[in-house]
Amino acid sequence: MVVLALALTGSINILAAQRSSSTGGFWYSVGVAPGWTRVSCPICSGSRRTGLSASLGLGGRTSRALRIGGELAGWRQSDEGVTQSLMSIGAAAYWYPGTTRRLYLRGGAALVMHRTSDGTDVVTSSEIGPQLGVGYDHALSPNWVIAPFVHYAVGVFGGDVKFNGGQAAGSARLSFLQVGVSLTRR
Repeated sequence: MVVLALALTGSINILAAQRSSSTGGFWYSVGVAPGWTRVSCPICSGSRRTGLSASLGLGGRTSRALRIGGELAGWRQSDEGVTQSLMSIGAAAYWYPGTTRRLYLRGGAALVMHRTSDGTDVVTSSEIGPQLGVGYDHALSPNWVIAPFVHYAVGVFGGDVKFNGGQAAGSARLSFLQVGVSLTRR
């Protein structure tokens, strides 16, 4: 699944680079946010955990109202000797519906992977699903934009829960919510 997600992201980045050469729209971004994750499965607690998250994005603008790209987001939280981490690798499109091109709606697909470890035992799960979001761009200069955002990814297809590498349960539902700010160079 990781290879599939990387191939999809790479293909979209190549397409974005080709299209951005005609529109001059190459972009990259970095974001930080508090992040909340939830893992629901027959052997999981299902509680929502808060931790620090970060994201990186890279892509191109296909028109004045649309930009596409590949993204990587991560989250980590430690509590009482147990460390949880979540990573999301995906492709997304940002659509700017208004004439001012400040508000954007985000949609795409992501591979969401979760890992919990107490130093001895490891529980992992990964699934593919949609990612959605909304944000509002504020220009800092002609080339730099800062944007408060809300992004959500949920894994709903595939993947099994594994305990120390062996099958432990059927698929889990993985969700990842970020509410933060990003800085984009265009």
